[in-house]
Amino acid sequence: MKKRVCLVFSLSILMMAGCGGMEEKSDYLVGVRGELTEEDLDSAGLEPDDVKQRFSMMKVYVISMSEEEAEKMERLDKVNYVELDQEVNVPDPPGEK
Repeated sequence: MKKRVCLVFSLSILMMAGCGGMEEKSDYLVGVRGELTEEDLDSAGLEPDDVKQRFSMMKVYVISMSEEEAEKMERLDKVNYVELDQEVNVPDPPGEK
């Protein structure tokens, strides 16, 4: 019985430890001064593949990351803002339909 309890306890610890890195990722808009480098991405725990798009005229990136990674990215000196990418509805101007 003792062996079974220890085995179940050990398995539950392993499962909890394994799930720690599976935080859900979302798309974020990241406004910057200059360019993000691989070094910048690495400091936030990101890979170049996490960058989904770059808008050069606005200096904005779309990056897939977790909330924790977004907080790290926001701390970089060259980053102006980090916000969750979401759909926005703009009403029609008055008189147009």
